[in-house]
Amino acid sequence: MSRHLAKHIEILSYLRTSPDGCAWTREQTHKSLTPYLIEEAYETADSIDQGHVDNELRDELGDLLLQVALHSQLASERKAFAFDDVAKAIVDKLQRRYPTILGNEPNTLKTPEEIGRRWDEIKAEERKAKGLTPDSSMLDDISHGLPVLMRAAKMKDRAARAGWEWPHVGMQLNKIEEEIAELRVEVEAAKPDKEKIAHELGDLMFMLVDCARWHGIDAEDAMRTTNNRFERRFRHVEKRMKETGKDFKTCPREDRIEFWNEAKRLEKKGS
Repeated sequence: MSRHLAKHIEILSYLRTSPDGCAWTREQTHKSLTPYLIEEAYETADSIDQGHVDNELRDELGDLLLQVALHSQLASERKAFAFDDVAKAIVDKLQRRYPTILGNEPNTLKTPEEIGRRWDEIKAEERKAKGLTPDSSMLDDISHGLPVLMRAAKMKDRAARAGWEWPHVGMQLNKIEEEIAELRVEVEAAKPDKEKIAHELGDLMFMLVDCARWHGIDAEDAMRTTNNRFERRFRHVEKRMKETGKDFKTCPREDRIEFWNEAKRLEKKGS
C-alpha cells in the first residue's frame, strides 16, 4: 500500500474513532453516505465530459476514492472487511475474468468477439456461484440502484445476448416511430391522462436507450453531453440578451431563437 493511501486510511480511522475526531463523520452510515458516492461519481464523469482530465480529474478521483475508503472504514469497524479486502476483491475478479491473460488458460483469444464469449461464460459461472441457477431470470443481478438509463441499457443488452434483439436497425426505428405515434395519441386526447402519457413516454425513452445501445452509444453519456450542450447554448442566449438590453421573458421568441442559432454557429466554428 502506498504511503499516501495508508495515510488516507489512517486519517479516516482517526476521524471516525478518536474522541477528538469529527462528529459528523462518526454519525455516517453506508446509507447516509450513498448520495455522496453517487454525486462524486457523476462529478468525476462531468470532469471528463468537460475535458478537464488533468488536475481537476485527479481531484475528483480523490473525492471518489474518499467515498470508497469511508465505506471500507465503516465495514472494518464491524469486522466485515477493510480497504485492502476491497482491493483484493477486484484483483481476484480481474484475474478470474481474464484467465487467458492473467490466469493459466492458453492465451488463444485474439478478437473482441472471442474474448466477449469467454467473458460471458465466466460471468455465467459467477452467477451460478451466487446461487443464480439456470431457472433464475437473466435480469436478477442487474441492480435497481443504477441510473434508469443505464439500467434500461443493461437489461436490453442482457436480453439481446439471449436472442431478444432486432434483426435490423430499420425495425428498431419503426418501433420508435410507433411509440411516438402512441405518445401523440395520449398527448392530443380530448382529456389527456397524465398516467397514460407517462407510460408512453417511458416506452419511448426505453426505445431510445435501446437505439443508443444498438449503435454502441452509452445513453447516459449521450444525455450528459446533450445537457452540457444545452447549458452552453442557454448561457449564450442569456449573455446576448443582457448585452442587447432585452428582457428574457417579454422579448419576441424569434430573438431568443436567433441567439440560440448564433450559439450553434459558434460551436461549429469551435468558438
